[in-house]
Amino acid sequence: MEYDVGIRVDMGGKIGSGHYFRCLAIAQQLQKQKKKVIFLVKNKTELLKHENKKIQYIQLEKGSEQIRIRHCKKLADRIKLFIIDLPAYSELYAKELKADNKIIIFDDVGNKKLDCDIIINGTIVKKFQKYNIKNQNTKVCLGSKYLILRNQFYKTNKNYNVSISIKKIVVTFGGNDEKNYSYKITKFLCQNGYNVTVILGPTYKKNKRILDLSKKFLNLQIRQNVKNISKLFITQDLVICSVGITVYELACLGVPCIMIPDTKLQNIMANEIQKQGFGINFGKLENNLEELRKNLSKLEPTDKRKKISKKGKKMIDGKGLSRVVKILLSLT
Repeated sequence: MEYDVGIRVDMGGKIGSGHYFRCLAIAQQLQKQKKKVIFLVKNKTELLKHENKKIQYIQLEKGSEQIRIRHCKKLADRIKLFIIDLPAYSELYAKELKADNKIIIFDDVGNKKLDCDIIINGTIVKKFQKYNIKNQNTKVCLGSKYLILRNQFYKTNKNYNVSISIKKIVVTFGGNDEKNYSYKITKFLCQNGYNVTVILGPTYKKNKRILDLSKKFLNLQIRQNVKNISKLFITQDLVICSVGITVYELACLGVPCIMIPDTKLQNIMANEIQKQGFGINFGKLENNLEELRKNLSKLEPTDKRKKISKKGKKMIDGKGLSRVVKILLSLT
């Protein structure tokens, strides 16, 4: 075998960057154990925007997903174990590759028919943990115990102190931010006197409007491709963000957040996280941002944010990466 692990993952557009970053965290830990890892991607341009030059990759053949699956099958004798981390198509990949390889599925929303060796789903939402298992030997790892975060979050999660008041706010909406929430919210916060740091994702394409804001407001800082984002988060009083892996990262650190979901599934996740005591689910963002002011007021009391911080750390311990790597090493 030429490679111990092949990771089938995509990034950019509606997919965002979260799938890539958790796969990168896995790949880096496996490499430390002398395992050979190859990324299998649809679009190398999107991959290279994320600027990790230490990871080998193969750009799969262009066309339909079936064509890419066939390409993976051609590589099957060169790869011992496949990790599939795709919002869709994981069922098809498992079905086509299972005969010749070990198959690990990373999933977030459940409700799939899967025939694979291991399913890893770190969501805290019980509704997203249901599967139709076709093979009784399939191992299913569910819940925040298996949530994969980069090591930096576990290492940093004892260093956050809740501030007396909210002055510094980070705005971050993932890799692409197709609806440009970053601009709308950043402008509103700057106008209201907050010190704002907006983090633009690797594939964000609307830089000009944000850059124009930075010329107007001295209380605005723009960051992109932040290497150690956990250290930035713990210097902030609050984060306003999309609903995805970032929310779990913030929970691990104990940094309070306001979540703005963009889909039905994201809203379900945000509701569950709020129910467990971490963060506020703002709901769908409308043009009128005055409701955001009310949410900020709710979080202004220090005691309120201290409770949220403790709940987050209790919810996500940050050790999921080491647990998952241990499982993968047992198969390679």
